[in-house]
Amino acid sequence: MVTQAQLHHLFDYNPKTGIFTRKVKTSNSVKVGNIAGSDNGNKYIKFCVNSKLQFAHRMAWLYVYGLIPEGNIDHINGNPSDNRIRNLRLVNQSQNMQNTNKWKTNTSGYKGVSWAKDKNKWVAQIWKNYKRHYLGSFDESETAYKAYCEAAIKMHTHNKVTEEYTKRVEMKL
Repeated sequence: MVTQAQLHHLFDYNPKTGIFTRKVKTSNSVKVGNIAGSDNGNKYIKFCVNSKLQFAHRMAWLYVYGLIPEGNIDHINGNPSDNRIRNLRLVNQSQNMQNTNKWKTNTSGYKGVSWAKDKNKWVAQIWKNYKRHYLGSFDESETAYKAYCEAAIKMHTHNKVTEEYTKRVEMKL
C-alpha cells in the first residue's frame, strides 16, 4: 500500500493543475521532472508507484489528505483527467453515477431521455439509489429533458444538470 510519505518522496503534486511530476529516478525509463502518468484509454490518468499502477485522482487525494478512501472519488466537472484537488470529492456510488454524462448509445442528445418505439414518444427517466424512476412520455425530446432536469434538481445531490438545463432547454421552451 502506498503512503503519503512515499508519494511526497517520489513526486511533486500541483493541486492547481492536478499534475504529478517525478522527483526520483526509479528506473531507466523514468526521468526526474517528467510528468507522471498517462491516459489509460478511458481518460483516467494512471502511473506507477512502487511497481503498481495507481489512479492519479486517488493519489492526489492521498498526497493532500493522507489517506485513500474506500469509496469513490468523483471528478466534479466530469473530466476524469482533471485531477486538481478542487475538482475531486468523496461520494458514494449512487452520487458518483448522478454525475455522469449521457451514454454513448444515447440517440436523443439528452441525458435521461430515450425513444420508446411502442409508445412512439420520448421517455424520460432518472435513477436514484439504484432504482429507475419513470418521469413520463413526451412528444418532444426537449420536453422530456425538461422533466429529467426538474427531477434531477430535486432528487440528485451531485450533478451538473442545472447549468446544462439553463443552456439547452430554457431557450427552446
